Amino acid sequence: MKKRIALIRPNSPIRSAPVPLGLIYLASWLRALTDSYEIKILDARIKGMSLDGVRKRLGEFLPDFVGISSMHADSKEAHKIAALSKQVNGNCKVIIGGPYASADTQAVLADHNVDFCIKGEGEEAFGELMLAFESGAGFSQIKGLGFRKNGQVFYSGDRQPIADLDRLPFAAWDLLDIEDYFNGRKRSLENPMQIYSRGVSLISSRGCPFQCIYCHDIFGKRFRPRSPENVLEEVKLLVSRYGVREIEFLDDTFNFDIPRAKRIADLLREADLKLKICFSNGIRADFVDEELLDKLKIAGAYRINYGIESVSPRIQKIMKKNLDPGSAERAIEATVKRGMLCGGFFMLGFPSETEKEMMETVEYARRSKLHTAVFAIVTPYPGTEMYRAAKQSLAALSFSTVGRASLNLSAVSNERLEAIKRIAYRRFYLSLSRFVHIYKAAGRKLALLKNFLEVLKVCFLRKELFWDEHAGS
Repeated sequence: MKKRIALIRPNSPIRSAPVPLGLIYLASWLRALTDSYEIKILDARIKGMSLDGVRKRLGEFLPDFVGISSMHADSKEAHKIAALSKQVNGNCKVIIGGPYASADTQAVLADHNVDFCIKGEGEEAFGELMLAFESGAGFSQIKGLGFRKNGQVFYSGDRQPIADLDRLPFAAWDLLDIEDYFNGRKRSLENPMQIYSRGVSLISSRGCPFQCIYCHDIFGKRFRPRSPENVLEEVKLLVSRYGVREIEFLDDTFNFDIPRAKRIADLLREADLKLKICFSNGIRADFVDEELLDKLKIAGAYRINYGIESVSPRIQKIMKKNLDPGSAERAIEATVKRGMLCGGFFMLGFPSETEKEMMETVEYARRSKLHTAVFAIVTPYPGTEMYRAAKQSLAALSFSTVGRASLNLSAVSNERLEAIKRIAYRRFYLSLSRFVHIYKAAGRKLALLKNFLEVLKVCFLRKELFWDEHAGS
């Protein structure tokens, strides 16, 4: 009889729910490794599922192994699911992976409902763990694995990331209720800017060689690309088998290797899939050239977002992004000139950042040709350089109020930092010329008007755009 593996993404206060790529690539890896397991994926976030709902599903499936992918934002929910798993089957083994586990093995394994913790990429470590259970071998030699040994937390040491991503089988898309994600896109705040709701996320590379202090490096600092041909084949599968009409690339730095990025665009154009593509992040503004934008546009790209963060040279140096605001401005203008939607991400509240420096960033955004802007308060997540540097002054952290100024490292008060964020949204969006600029570009006019009301709540009330403060079980 096959052993059963449940792979779970917890419910979360984060409103967006893209495809859980980590889980479906893990599932496909396990399938290719052995046929000894029956695998199910439960995405509690996309389904808005309560703990009672998770308990019911676990009771129906009765898994022998439960793998939970967790971020800090949903870590409490992950531990609750670990407890539920043990209640349903006291003999099941619970494994937690993802950014939370990668940043804090000790915290994960302090919960005795959790048996194992996987740091970094999960495919090889999880696979070797399953094979060890089959063979009766020990676990100490499995790199990237944490567990309790003789009553103490034991970590086997870091695992080298997978060098050749073409070795990974295509994701186990068949294990998802894929229509859930199409419907989720219809409900998202980005819906007015989408062409088609039948879209999914995809990554064409892992790792980012840049040193930004606010980024988690779960995939490491080495850029590891899939071949353009490999990417195209998975896209073709999504189009032919699931009727996908839009691909959202979620690479950390899609255009780090510019010739490769251009090759992907060329292959998508040549395949003539009648596909739209967008980049919610991962296009580095100072690596953009006009030929790349032309090729992406012809391939079906209609929306590109750039991470700009701050226009202060001092803050750029502190955050170690070292992005020239002039390069970003040229990239924005070149993108808009080609008829593509353009969004910008900005961060407020870097260590020692002054109000003057923040307002320079706000003014830059206001003057720009961006269609949309997101202003986020800096959060020093565990696993980032910023967290390590600030750890002494941030001894008692809670990530249940992410989006607020509760983890403030800047030179202004919490109250003022939140006020600056509201001012930023007002100055950017409350302009007739900006609204007309957005309205002309939006694919869904009525949805735009509805979502604009959400922006107004951020401008004048203590409301979060991407964080549901009332979410929970």
